[in-house]
Amino acid sequence: MDFTDFHFESPGLLAVAALAAAAAFGALRWTERRRRLGLAAFAAERLLGRLTAGYSTTRRLTKDLAVTGALALIGVALAGPRWGVEVTEQRATTEDVVFVLDVSKSMLVADMRPNRLARAKASIANFVRRKGTGSVGLVAFSGQAFLQCPLTRDYDAFFRTLTETDTTSIQVPGTDIGRALEEAELAFAKNRNRKLVLLLTDGEDLESGGVDAAKKLARQGLVVHAVGVGTPAGGPITVISALGTPDTLKDAGGEEIRSRLDEETLTKVAEATGGRFIRLGQAGEGMEALRLAIQAGTDGTGATRRGVPREEWFLSLALALVVLESLFSTRRPSAR
Repeated sequence: MDFTDFHFESPGLLAVAALAAAAAFGALRWTERRRRLGLAAFAAERLLGRLTAGYSTTRRLTKDLAVTGALALIGVALAGPRWGVEVTEQRATTEDVVFVLDVSKSMLVADMRPNRLARAKASIANFVRRKGTGSVGLVAFSGQAFLQCPLTRDYDAFFRTLTETDTTSIQVPGTDIGRALEEAELAFAKNRNRKLVLLLTDGEDLESGGVDAAKKLARQGLVVHAVGVGTPAGGPITVISALGTPDTLKDAGGEEIRSRLDEETLTKVAEATGGRFIRLGQAGEGMEALRLAIQAGTDGTGATRRGVPREEWFLSLALALVVLESLFSTRRPSAR
């Protein structure tokens, strides 16, 4: 049995199932207690033992556990258990591409000329011009993520949005790759086109949610290609001060904050979806190589990877418990 990528589609329902099962068990035990109290009030104490001689409280408890266990298993099935991997080859006529662009302050580092953000934006523009087909969209992110341009074939509108996107587009500081990928997933339409996410960032995932978010996208058949913007050596983050002069960001100890390309994180994000990691390059050569690979169909497997539904396992167990409960008597064997 292949238990690869075990997860639930709706994990929140597990808590609901647990609460429902606990409530049902409590109700059954309360009913049993009320039944015994009612019998005690009806019969004299010396006759009560004879009346209940053939009744097994242990068997009653077993039947109650079987009922609540079946209810819990039905709740688990409703939560959508998945494990194993089901691969389906895609047959798409074109690609829908959502660019996920890091606009945090670290993208102002000048280890790429004139800086990381300007080089990334120029590479996106060149990619779209040479691609020439399919819809494109843009998500900007830092500590938060927003869809700047929905999927469109109006490239002029896309270019205008791309030009206007900068480090002031998102006011929440930080770098949250996980939230950015979730926003990119919401941008795609339900169609047969191949769906690609091109993540352009220096890879400093301050919230550490990028890899987990990428795994969720992979279950929906989305491929993430991670484009590393910057160099491993990195550099200081230069901003414009209130006086209009260039200044470098410093930590609480007065030391310059240096931002470096995190290739390890970006590689993990890409590999989680069957995509690839590339460095952007000083002239954007990495993006051009990626465009050619996508055009030639050699950038990935071109397949949808989904978790295999396993609800029937839990429903079968629940049915078995219901049947056993109905066949199980509360009478002691000796009483028969």
